[in-house]
Amino acid sequence: MIGGAVAAGSPYTVEAGLFALARGGNAVDAAVAAQLAACVAEPLLTGLGGGGLAIVRTPQAEVEVCDFFSDAPGRDGRVGGERVEVVIDFGPTTQAFAAGAASVAVPGLPAGIWALHQRHGRLPMTTLVEPAVRMAHEGVAVLKGFERVAALLWPILTLSAEAAALMGVDGRPLREGDTFRCPTLGDTLARFAVEGPALFRTGDAAAAMLRALGAERWLSEPDLTEYAPAFRRPLGVEQGGVKLWVPGAPSQGGALTARAVLALWSKGPLPPPLTAAHVVRIAAAMDAAERGRPPDWPARLFEQGFVPRWLGAGYTTHVSAVDGEGRAVAITSSLGETCGLLVPETGVLLNNFMGETDVNPPDFPRAAGSRLMTMCCPTLLELPDGRVFAMGSGGSSRIRSAVLHGLVYLSENGLTPAQTVQAPRAHYEEGLLRVETMEREPAEVARLRAQFPDLVAFDQPGMYFGGLHIAGVGREGFEGAGDPRRSGSFGCFA
Repeated sequence: MIGGAVAAGSPYTVEAGLFALARGGNAVDAAVAAQLAACVAEPLLTGLGGGGLAIVRTPQAEVEVCDFFSDAPGRDGRVGGERVEVVIDFGPTTQAFAAGAASVAVPGLPAGIWALHQRHGRLPMTTLVEPAVRMAHEGVAVLKGFERVAALLWPILTLSAEAAALMGVDGRPLREGDTFRCPTLGDTLARFAVEGPALFRTGDAAAAMLRALGAERWLSEPDLTEYAPAFRRPLGVEQGGVKLWVPGAPSQGGALTARAVLALWSKGPLPPPLTAAHVVRIAAAMDAAERGRPPDWPARLFEQGFVPRWLGAGYTTHVSAVDGEGRAVAITSSLGETCGLLVPETGVLLNNFMGETDVNPPDFPRAAGSRLMTMCCPTLLELPDGRVFAMGSGGSSRIRSAVLHGLVYLSENGLTPAQTVQAPRAHYEEGLLRVETMEREPAEVARLRAQFPDLVAFDQPGMYFGGLHIAGVGREGFEGAGDPRRSGSFGCFA
């Protein structure tokens, strides 16, 4: 047994990762088992109908990215029908999305998780899927984070009777204390562990997906058969013994996070974390990264070699895992907000990536078969004392601010992982600052309001700010934490 640790958005997800470690698996096995369980325990945040990115560090300290984000659909020339516009209410702020059959991009998660496991895993996939299958058949308790997401996404889930029936009871969304159960999804997961991604490329799960989407769909049979994950080099930046690795294209989240980190480093040490000055520095770094994008940013993001030169050097969930041999893996995956449609024969909810402006900007349509952009930013951090952390977050455009706070709190402010995930965060985008004000002194909040008159304040930890989950390993053993904003959990097996 090599031991390891797992942090994720649900204790059920973490339980599956520890199951793999207890059977002699490595960090990748743990992350894959956790990801499969998240399809059941966090079914509105991730699933076999979605996509994502993973970043892996081997015991030899080599780092690579597994890109299994979605492609734009329409390889057969079809154009989808009308998408349904939906506004999601976060309380102090709102965000608009589009859903429906025409919002579905090519699911990449089955092929990506399979490729990641084939390349770096140790245990059989049939073993890793056991907790997920059991949870789907026996059911899992709906936790507070699940309840919040179900309530927020209810306007989308009620677009189809099947999705509403799965995610609700008596005409209302599932609540804390209810049980979520989907035996059909359990059967699909069990088949996937044996048949692999072919089930979703050419198998009956692929056919069922196309049938469920109907005539309004953009997704086509060639989109499914020709999809492939890819292993890529990460972006890496370093200063003073602190090393950071994030994904490059298709992750604009990775590029913007790396640029913001460089902007922070260029200004010297940061002020204490609860001060207005700390927030101003974070906001300025995010603004510098955002404003530094060229006018043709989406096209340049995918241009070979551009992002390293530029650096000078929904809804989403995340799984982090490390092991005693020095591996670290971070997986960020998503369904967007879901398209609101369920594939009845498989129990799989489908993504709405074509309805997310972060992923599919209206002024930059991606060609059919091309990778879509994503804010997913699974991250690896190495500190001068040798500790290695895998981390990441869900949260659409807030992923980069959640990860940036994690990097800063751990490497600059000396916080523990538990302190890091609980500390207040801020997000600056398009000239507007949103801030969690809990724990901050009123005088510090007043200073922020004086500088940012339109400041949007959250007086409680907000799901809006993502869910940062951290797992680390070093000479002292394992450490980590799950973000309480999204029912996060952490566990280790030594």
